Amino acid sequence: MDSDTLKKYGPGLGVGLGLLFLVSFYSGGKSDAKYTRVEEEKEKGSTVSFKNFAKDQYDGNGTILWKLKAEEAYLYADEKRYVLYGINFDQYENGKFKSKLTGEKGEINQISKLMKLTGNILLKTEEHRTLRAKSLDYNDETKELSSNEEVVIDANGTHIRGVGLRADKDLNKFTILRPSAITQGGSNPLSSSPKEK
Repeated sequence: MDSDTLKKYGPGLGVGLGLLFLVSFYSGGKSDAKYTRVEEEKEKGSTVSFKNFAKDQYDGNGTILWKLKAEEAYLYADEKRYVLYGINFDQYENGKFKSKLTGEKGEINQISKLMKLTGNILLKTEEHRTLRAKSLDYNDETKELSSNEEVVIDANGTHIRGVGLRADKDLNKFTILRPSAITQGGSNPLSSSPKEK
């Protein structure tokens, strides 16, 4: 771009090109990506906001790692942070589907590699394990899930309810810190009374 064009259009052109670059970069560089700015924003001060946001992540070999969709997304470029509403997040391993995570609201911090979710959280794994929670944290570096609120896990015929969770992302290994009810095949092994026949 020559100096005459810059003088003519001033800093507005630079801001516009910068936003276009951000949209292209954060949408995975897809030329067919179509985003619409959110009219009545739930979050203030974002660099840019999108309706019907979608982003896919691939490894260096082009194998899918995850797919993220959100009804609304707010990007805070300086903080490298997203705030998302209506989240639908699919994870893959070696290109194969591993789990689906949904929730009302989430925040992704690209610097700390943390995702915080709140509201009607549901995690379903390919092994038919499910987790329901009011809030959930996911650490992308350690691949661990945690919560300090009430959670419910259904796994291999066992239904566990309690407060506090530490688990791997696929729910292969999990600990409920303060279990309040465990049901296996219709009975509660925490109950002190013997099952009547």
